[in-house]
Amino acid sequence: MEWYSIMSLLFGGMVLLLLTGIPIAFAFLIVNMVAAYFFLGGVPGLIGVVTGVFTSITTFTLLPVPFFILMGELIFHSGLGLDAVNVLDKWLGKLRGRLSILAIIMGVIIGALSGSTIATCALLGTILLPDMLKRGYSKHMSLGPLMGVGTVDALIPPNALTVVLASLAMIDVGQLLIAGILPGIIMSGLYLIYVVAWAHIRPHEAPIYDVPHVPVKEKVMATVQYLLPLGFIIFMVIGLIFLGVATPTEAAATGTLGSFILALLYGRLNWDALKKSVVGTIKVTTMIFMIIIVSNTYGEILAFTGAASGMTSYITSLPIPPIAIVIGMLIVVLILGAFMETVAIMMITIPIYMAVVNAFGLNPIWFGVLMLIALETGLITPPFGVTLFVMKGVAPPDVTMADIWRAIIPYVIIDILCIFIVLMMPSIATVVPNLMGMK
Repeated sequence: MEWYSIMSLLFGGMVLLLLTGIPIAFAFLIVNMVAAYFFLGGVPGLIGVVTGVFTSITTFTLLPVPFFILMGELIFHSGLGLDAVNVLDKWLGKLRGRLSILAIIMGVIIGALSGSTIATCALLGTILLPDMLKRGYSKHMSLGPLMGVGTVDALIPPNALTVVLASLAMIDVGQLLIAGILPGIIMSGLYLIYVVAWAHIRPHEAPIYDVPHVPVKEKVMATVQYLLPLGFIIFMVIGLIFLGVATPTEAAATGTLGSFILALLYGRLNWDALKKSVVGTIKVTTMIFMIIIVSNTYGEILAFTGAASGMTSYITSLPIPPIAIVIGMLIVVLILGAFMETVAIMMITIPIYMAVVNAFGLNPIWFGVLMLIALETGLITPPFGVTLFVMKGVAPPDVTMADIWRAIIPYVIIDILCIFIVLMMPSIATVVPNLMGMK
């Protein structure tokens, strides 16, 4: 059977099952089992799939995933994350567009700790949106930042999604984690510039309002008490990886231990917070590991049947430059992002994409950063981006889908601009990883 026939059957089967509402992992498992039976020699192929389950997740590379998730859960359920955001709120003072600015800063902090764009959007929408609309902020200035900032989540470490992508793509976890820092800062900076500029161009959309005066001494004390300890924990993860002192797994374990100790010292580590943190970690980790299991089997089937090599040979033989092919691959990710979850998209595309990237001799870290941006951008792309419907679910009844679409368009444009910047200047994604561990 030709490679394109195999690809059509595998991809079509997965899409059909996903449209029925079956969980991602089980949809891929069904396709894998059927494909293994027909393409890998019947019953022996099925046995190979089962034995491959253990080897796919018993790898040192995946250990940071539960640590990162537990660290975020501890900081979130203990309330330490919101305390840090409240400190930043005090420093903003009486500033035009302050709530939109706060939404971006809060989204970066909470998003980096939770690692979930959808969860960040739901949380921010519940906490900030009612106050923004009450104070006269337009729907454009309130809805847009709350949804758009989710894209930064996958770039600013620590983040479990980055670890999963690195594992699927078989690239260095530590380098990919660090590589997202500079693009994430650039993206956040562009969001802030846009919000500030729009607030001055259309001041009626972000009216200034009176805020309680906070003495400088109180601000400094709050910063020392709540912000610096949290920043130290994040440094214990990012800093140790960057300096080459610890592996991503060791740094993640250190950060998690620091979160545990910090919550204990502040008297926030009660039974309820601990239970919610552990249960949340188990649920998310189990889901991610199940997806990785079936993804690895999917990649093995593509390799064994020759579908991956056939597609790679076809693409590399096309008379067009590699950069155009990379752009085409990213466009596919953006389109899929409007319909599917990020991990599912990675499962479908990574086994094929990385074969093409390696065949062209492109930098896998650079491409990994591009993939992260494109994956998250797809979630906020109208009309079917998943994050848009999450916002509709937490927004007041008078907020329509049309309002949400109009509000998110500038942030989609900024994300695409960031993709273009990283495409044209690969050093943005590689300069920081290249400095890792240097004396």
